[in-house]
Amino acid sequence: MILAERYQVVRPLAQGGFGKTFLACDRYLPGNPHCVIKQFRPLNLADSQLPTAQRLFDLEAKTLYQLGTHPQIPTLLAHFEKDGEFYLVQEYIAGVSLADELTQPSIPNERALASRQDYAYQLLHSLLTALTFVHQRSVIHRDIKPGNLIRREGSSQLAVIDFGAVKTIGAQSSSSASALTIAIGSPGYIAPEQQAGRPCFASDLYASGVVALYALTGKAPQQQSTNPETGRLQLPSDGLASEPSFIQFIQQLIKFNPADRFPHASAALDVLQSLNLTSASVALPPTAFPISSPPFPETILPDEPFPTTSLSDPKTASLTSAPAKTFVPTQQNILSPTESRNRQALLSKVDRFWIQGVLEHSLHGQVLLTLGLEEKQQALSLPWNISYSQADQPPQPLDAGVQVYDIFAQQGEGRSLLILGEPGAGKTTTLLTLARDLLKNAQPGQRIPAIFNLSSWTGGSIAEWLIGELNSKYQIPKAIGEAWVAGQQLLLLLDGLDEVRGDRQNDCAIALNTFHQNYGPELVVCCRIKDYEALDQQLGFQRALMVRSLTDEQIWQYLAQADSGLTGLRSLLERSAATAVAVKGTSESDQTLFDLARSPLILNIMALTYQGLSASEIPALTQGESYTQQLFSAYISRMFQRRDIDSPYSQKQTLRWLHELAKTLTQTSQTVFLIERMQVPWWLTAAWQRYSYVGLLFLAYLVIATSIGWQVVSHRSLPLAIAIGAVMCARIFGIYRIVPAETLRWSWKKARTSFLLGLTLGPMIGWALKVGFVYIFSPGYCVNIPGCLLEISLIGLLFGLVLGIDYAIIRGLSGTRIATITKPNQGIRQSGKNAILFAVVATIAPALTSLIFANSTSTQFWAIAGLSFGLALGGGEACLKHGILRFVLFCQGRTPWHYPSFLDYAAQRILLQKVGGGYIFIHRLLLEHFADMKPQK
Repeated sequence: MILAERYQVVRPLAQGGFGKTFLACDRYLPGNPHCVIKQFRPLNLADSQLPTAQRLFDLEAKTLYQLGTHPQIPTLLAHFEKDGEFYLVQEYIAGVSLADELTQPSIPNERALASRQDYAYQLLHSLLTALTFVHQRSVIHRDIKPGNLIRREGSSQLAVIDFGAVKTIGAQSSSSASALTIAIGSPGYIAPEQQAGRPCFASDLYASGVVALYALTGKAPQQQSTNPETGRLQLPSDGLASEPSFIQFIQQLIKFNPADRFPHASAALDVLQSLNLTSASVALPPTAFPISSPPFPETILPDEPFPTTSLSDPKTASLTSAPAKTFVPTQQNILSPTESRNRQALLSKVDRFWIQGVLEHSLHGQVLLTLGLEEKQQALSLPWNISYSQADQPPQPLDAGVQVYDIFAQQGEGRSLLILGEPGAGKTTTLLTLARDLLKNAQPGQRIPAIFNLSSWTGGSIAEWLIGELNSKYQIPKAIGEAWVAGQQLLLLLDGLDEVRGDRQNDCAIALNTFHQNYGPELVVCCRIKDYEALDQQLGFQRALMVRSLTDEQIWQYLAQADSGLTGLRSLLERSAATAVAVKGTSESDQTLFDLARSPLILNIMALTYQGLSASEIPALTQGESYTQQLFSAYISRMFQRRDIDSPYSQKQTLRWLHELAKTLTQTSQTVFLIERMQVPWWLTAAWQRYSYVGLLFLAYLVIATSIGWQVVSHRSLPLAIAIGAVMCARIFGIYRIVPAETLRWSWKKARTSFLLGLTLGPMIGWALKVGFVYIFSPGYCVNIPGCLLEISLIGLLFGLVLGIDYAIIRGLSGTRIATITKPNQGIRQSGKNAILFAVVATIAPALTSLIFANSTSTQFWAIAGLSFGLALGGGEACLKHGILRFVLFCQGRTPWHYPSFLDYAAQRILLQKVGGGYIFIHRLLLEHFADMKPQK
């Protein structure tokens, strides 16, 4: 049976009065991971009652969806309705149920008192931790029992399952009848008030106490001693545990009157932790109990480690989080030294470029506030009739303490996430925060977090684009990049879907969906909410979040910081908030300054611009002009007023050069600017500009052709040979495309393979070159000279042999390894170094061969030819074209000659930020501002 055209049912798990539970495989995700499907069958339901049932089912699904954000509770993956029956799809938790665990003969009957107490304490602590999270969401489980508790495979934590009987505590009427519910529970574990149809939080605690008693004594509830007069459970005062206070705690949990128990799980957990049972701190190892494998091929991978979640309430922070699991190396994640080095190189670059270079120095970092998140599942497109929420359902804000890593980590294998938000709301900051947490928890064998900006996507497959971006942005050789992408070894963090060129954004969304379906990657995508809503194609991801704007309380809290010098800005915003009109339009001119301050970026721009100024000193903003543009202009002016920075460039020069940079990046849909990746079509758009570049380049090619041609041809044939040589250079090396040769490492593997090839083909090529040049350019050379052909053939064969050895050495020097250090324009500088080394190798060997077997003229020819060959092959032609491009731009006044120094200066002025060897504007909005401005001539 296949449900929703996606879930392949494997076998039934359970059946009850309200429906069935199945184990299924998700055919939509790679590896077909397992999931649990619960079928709810309303009995004798009339057609008129179906909408009500649908509403109640959606309400229950919403509750379960919120509960699934905790690591000890299975995630609700989807819910849907089909033929009047309702289905819940939840995470499948691999492990052993506590019911099976407690029936093991050695647990806990043969244990000492202290060990039995440790076991029961650990079990109860884990259970109450999960129930604390449940009760804080105003939810009662109502069916706590060993069969609904699973110890995850490889973890000591218990997972609470089967929330089919959940009850949400909401506003109830005074009528006692309205407070009654159906008595749901399991015999022996159901609390008295719950059996009477009046469940409360303490009902779950009663069941928890019975479970702990089972663990402590090894006896099921039906086997426990009871009071013959009342029929209630009766515990002996001694002989159960080494610590009497623990027995008293369990006794309070199973009190008959719920008022005599604890009011909720958090209170019970506080008391349990205060018992100071030091011996109980040692939890049972995860492998203490056998893990029963299902009778079908297991495809579920080990769970990702879940980090400690920092909640806003320090009292409950430790109660609603789970420690990260200990990573255990397996055969699958043992890496070779080269793989380990390459992996660590990329991790280090992501951390150095994006976390240290951008996140820790971002403007958002100046606002020490937690960005709020809310669910946005209606933004996703799913190919089957499954809904996560109603279209008109109000936003679902997540708890203040829930971080994006918490949500992403508990999705499981094949996880995908869409992050939406207004411009400047903090989407990129949220993405970088997720990257930081992923890097902290990265383990060998897990996917490598890597950040890319979709703005550079211009078409084609995402896989090919990723390989190119790995090469250009992270200096990853393409061979390694192809293996990583094909092997799903990357965790992709993709920013800037809205920064893709407007007419290509929908195509990019389609390409992302295709890549997601074909490769099954783990990925996160960020996009502005308005750009995303304008797409024809939505993303088919698992989850979507919206970054919320700052609240009034957060804004005033930030402005009230001591010694911040923001009193003037605070007064200005207070007046703006007080004079805000009741009804506003949708244009920015209708917004007040206080509305704009809800963006963390704009709030920081205001703070940096107006810090230390009184309200009267802050210039008035014009109503008819965009407030945002005025703020950016004021911010730029204030950055030039900083006295702690040397100013080697005038403000006019700086603005003109930044305008040219921003305009080029915008036109080419680029975000990260790498000097060595400058391309002629991007910068030289006018025809006369390209003519000047081509003329200078062709002149350089003529010089190269002349240096070779005068050695081997007669004076009459020299012009033709030079022209042919220049055209050949242009044909071989190209005109516009600049590709730096950045990597130069010795590889024995490549050298051995190339050596065999060089010995085979080298002599043949050498013979053809020598004989061909003699008969083409000196046809009368061998006339009347006995043995001339044999002599030049021998010279050609020997030269070809040396050429083959030369080729092997060059190939060995071009082994692919990932560079660990990246500096501005490093690609061009490294290309120059590589060209010199290649030229030395390519010059000496042919020249020595020619010197031994030929005359001095041939020696000069082969030396110059080898020099030119080595320079070009090693990266010299890239340096040549890059230098000419930079020279043309400098003569036009569009860039400074020493570009890295200028870009570093702009970064000191907090206009740019360094990302490894590249630069980005501090925000996309500032990039757009510079691109639109008209600098003075």
